[in-house]
Amino acid sequence: MPIPAMISVHVEPTHRVVRGGGEDWEGVSDLVEALMERRARLEDASGLPVCYNWGLRIDPQIEIAYGKADWVFDRYADEIAQMQAAGDVVGLHVHTWRPLRRFFRDTWIADFEDPAWISHCLTLALETFRDRMGGSPTVMSFGDSFMHDCALPIMQDHGIRADFSMNPGMAPLKALGKGERSTGHLPDYRDTPRHPFKPSAVDFRRDGPSNYNFWELPVTSGVIGTARDGSDKWTKLLLGTNPDWITKITAEALQRPAPYLLAESRTDVLTHPKTRARFFMALDHLEELARTRGLEFIGMETLSDRLDRGEWPVAA
Repeated sequence: MPIPAMISVHVEPTHRVVRGGGEDWEGVSDLVEALMERRARLEDASGLPVCYNWGLRIDPQIEIAYGKADWVFDRYADEIAQMQAAGDVVGLHVHTWRPLRRFFRDTWIADFEDPAWISHCLTLALETFRDRMGGSPTVMSFGDSFMHDCALPIMQDHGIRADFSMNPGMAPLKALGKGERSTGHLPDYRDTPRHPFKPSAVDFRRDGPSNYNFWELPVTSGVIGTARDGSDKWTKLLLGTNPDWITKITAEALQRPAPYLLAESRTDVLTHPKTRARFFMALDHLEELARTRGLEFIGMETLSDRLDRGEWPVAA
């Protein structure tokens, strides 16, 4: 069988700490155009249709900064129409930034601990998506590899089929970006499986005796060196990062039982010369793997269907 490979793109603002609304999200149109053009090459390499996965950013930060939570649907209507016409998966991407007034200036704080706020962020996003798309998303992720106990029942109630928020190997962090303010911590994913699983109601970071119905598809990650404290340095498979890391992570992932690849990118990846060059190098690498290792570029819904039917094994 072909090896599942999923390319996921977060459609979101250029800056993590949004300073003001109204400006375009740099790179969205260029990246959509580039991936639409690259589709034929990937199909030729794999011999199969290609499906991308897109996550539209909807949450209170977008609502406050841009005046409406569904801003992306109006500004990038043409691009979203292209995604849909191509048969791609259009899903949801949610952050939990909360507005903060500090030293007479408006800024943001990443809230990783307040269940009421986290539930509000997710519910707003799900309902906004449903209102604009005519149905709930089937695929989603939180930003910053975040997840919280309160989110999973909401996700299940709204019909989520697959989530890819979790980053196996990542130690707990106070914040993802340098100098950013946050409450709580990002989860400890050091023992999270690196294969698909249905999250446990006891501990969402792993499988268990009592599970939710949707699949967690952990992003592909791997060890790319040694940290200052001597521990392994992990990172996820990000299209646009160091090419040597991408080669190392994919090679290791493809050696596992029932291998699959799940790579991520942001829509601003083409706006900087270095990340632009690296992004296309990563696509070239995936194209070569499609020819030599039999990758199939699919939507996360498709993999979830295969997992439910037992047509793709879950690694032990």
